Amino acid sequence: MEKSSQKAYPFTLLKSVMLIVLVALLLMILLASGLLNYQSRHAGNQLNQQLLNSQSAMAQHQLEDFLDNPHRLSHLMQQYLEGGKGGINADTIRPELVSLGSRAFNDVPALQSFSWADADGTLVSVTRNSDTGRVYLQQTAAEDLMRLVSYSGLSEQSNIVHTRNNFDVRRQPWFIKAQHQRNPWWTTETSAQGGIAVYHLPIYTQHGEFAGVISSAILPRKMNGYLAQLLPGNDYALLIVDNRQQVVAHSDNAPEIGKLPASLIHQEEDSREGKVRVFSVEDKHYLSTVFDVKDREYLLKWHAVLIAPRQSTFATTHQLHLMISLSCVIVFLLLMAVLSLVILRFTGSLKETVGKVKQIGFTPWIKVSKKRLFPEMVALNEALLRVSEFSPSFAARTHLEEDAETGFLTLGGLKQLPALYDNRNLLAMLKVSNFDAVKNALGSVLAKEFIQYFAERLRAILPEGALCCRDREDTFIIAFAGNFESKDVAWYRSIISSVFRMNSSEIAGESHIFTGHAGMIIAPLSKEHFSECLRNVSLAVQHAQSQHNGDCVLFTPAMREEEVNNLRLHQALRDDLQAEGFHLVLQPIVPYDDPAQCKEGECLIRWQSNVLGFVPPDRFIALAEHTGMIVPLGKWIIDTACRELATFIARGAPTDFKLHVNISAVQLQQPDFARHLLECIHRYELANSNICIEITESVLLHDTHRIVEVLAYLRRLGISVAIDDFGSGYSSLSYLHSLPFDCLKIDRGFVRNVLEDKKSEAVIASVLMLSQSFNVPLVAEGVETAEMAAKLREMGCDLAQGYYYSRPKPFADFVAVDGQFVVRPE
Repeated sequence: MEKSSQKAYPFTLLKSVMLIVLVALLLMILLASGLLNYQSRHAGNQLNQQLLNSQSAMAQHQLEDFLDNPHRLSHLMQQYLEGGKGGINADTIRPELVSLGSRAFNDVPALQSFSWADADGTLVSVTRNSDTGRVYLQQTAAEDLMRLVSYSGLSEQSNIVHTRNNFDVRRQPWFIKAQHQRNPWWTTETSAQGGIAVYHLPIYTQHGEFAGVISSAILPRKMNGYLAQLLPGNDYALLIVDNRQQVVAHSDNAPEIGKLPASLIHQEEDSREGKVRVFSVEDKHYLSTVFDVKDREYLLKWHAVLIAPRQSTFATTHQLHLMISLSCVIVFLLLMAVLSLVILRFTGSLKETVGKVKQIGFTPWIKVSKKRLFPEMVALNEALLRVSEFSPSFAARTHLEEDAETGFLTLGGLKQLPALYDNRNLLAMLKVSNFDAVKNALGSVLAKEFIQYFAERLRAILPEGALCCRDREDTFIIAFAGNFESKDVAWYRSIISSVFRMNSSEIAGESHIFTGHAGMIIAPLSKEHFSECLRNVSLAVQHAQSQHNGDCVLFTPAMREEEVNNLRLHQALRDDLQAEGFHLVLQPIVPYDDPAQCKEGECLIRWQSNVLGFVPPDRFIALAEHTGMIVPLGKWIIDTACRELATFIARGAPTDFKLHVNISAVQLQQPDFARHLLECIHRYELANSNICIEITESVLLHDTHRIVEVLAYLRRLGISVAIDDFGSGYSSLSYLHSLPFDCLKIDRGFVRNVLEDKKSEAVIASVLMLSQSFNVPLVAEGVETAEMAAKLREMGCDLAQGYYYSRPKPFADFVAVDGQFVVRPE
């Protein structure tokens, strides 16, 4: 063989690249080290200040959140007092005070006492013994308000352990101040246990009369352990200084207070925030910064001193330097490894191609379909394949893309088949809905066997000429041979549905059933419209998923139209919620008297869209719940309903008028639902008893424990709960027994047929008996005629609601005078 005249480098491609990368690595490490050393010398002080300030900002946030506990506890008690009905006394307040206080004492070790003192001098207090940690009840004796009794436990039935005579809470300075000041304030007192900080919250009635004062006290010295948790390390320390420049709390590892510089604690307020100071104690050097500690209402004006050893920040800088250098080395080593793999992959493919080139003319060209190659190598192999076709010994082979697990085609392989577009117009899609559950429960290996058996079952029932592919792990697509009309596909739908109605083979000792749904579409299959057919048949599967297992739904243009309408409806819903396209109407709930003195009504929402016109609630409420828009919409309904009710009462409606507001399960599961509802009630100066929230039985299908807890809390504050459309949904007497409610509303479907249908009459009688056993009123919805009203009154229904008495109208259309709201049948 003639020797090649081309010159070659002394190193291979791999060695050349590795040598260049290694030299670049050394140069960059040296350069980075020099720059870091230079930067660390000049940025040391700035880093110290930024690091210490960031740590102090984090500690400040956690401290202010901790000191906000008395504020939250007092305002919870305030909500209970304002939401309760008249006649609140020590007997009614004591259980709530004990309940709130005992939970707070468990969460906040530094909490010392939680008390209520009313205008008459009655004091009820939950107090912690600072030495033993025991929580006990204190209260003034009912027969002698000058005697303060301490019990061994949290109830009056526990033993009396101490009695203090000549105690008059009305002579306490904080009580006297509360009688003349509406705003809350903090006091700092000195006792045997040390300094005590007390948060006082005066309570006044709606008429401006002094009702009492709520007090929550914390013992700062009990915060020492908590302060240690806020520090980034054991070598840090934290001091808390009150407004008298006294250290009231400090972490356990703090230097002795007497050895600290006096200027460190006694600092001017305008010169301390964010500055870093250097000081020494016993030849040890420290850095310090001071930050303010305030509560939510900026009433408590303390400050904190964060102390750190000076060398720790320099150690952090040095550690950061080492970490950056080490990271650079690791990154470049990984880069070298990756480059080596890439180059080896390329050169290996090149050697393989060279070997095959040498064999052209002697053996067929082998095309590896599953091996991934670089684009250059792919182009070279394809070019050489075309050249090799001229070899006499070459045998051309065509391979279609197949799914390795099932043997079916992939979607790409199906699209490449010319037979797919030859005289076919029936396409089906099957989705195995329990595949993910099997995979999560049994693992990938058994899930593979599971889907393989499904593929075998599917292959066994497919008619001749049908093409099948596996699109995703749990989705299969079938193209049937021939042209069909709608009346011809019943048999195909039945055989597809049968796949989901037979037991599978034994897998890991358990017998499984395939669950899923299918969709079909009749449309000519062509390359131009195949993707559109896939989208439409997927919509049919989506509709089938709302029906029984194994159902197969045929696509109709109405499905696409419904999907587009839902998108338009969702967009209009979002736009009109911001543009106030909604309004509320009122439908009275009345007794059967004529005329009726009405003191209740249901608040209903109406939507007049500028784009869609009038949209019925049953269309957009379900969509709002499905998309999550019900949360902002529900908040708007609650706020608007409270405002409309306040205006209605101001125009002459009864002050005790109760407005029913419909609430969905999604709203009840929001963590801020109760808080937002109470804020709206108080914002418009309503009583909690003015509001009744209506829920349907479907809420029991969600987080029942959480929902029952929220409803019980709201009822304890005086808000009523009504069960709407009772009997039409998820009726369960066991859940009904645990669900707190004050009213039942029978579904209008039973009321509509009460005059002709004995079954409807029997259902109403049964629900009426149930409401009487629970001692709650029954409201009949949908009363439209005088005959229906007379029949329901004769049966014993308490209240009625319907077109016979009044159609839903805006609040302003109803006339109420001097606290009287009379509704006459229309």
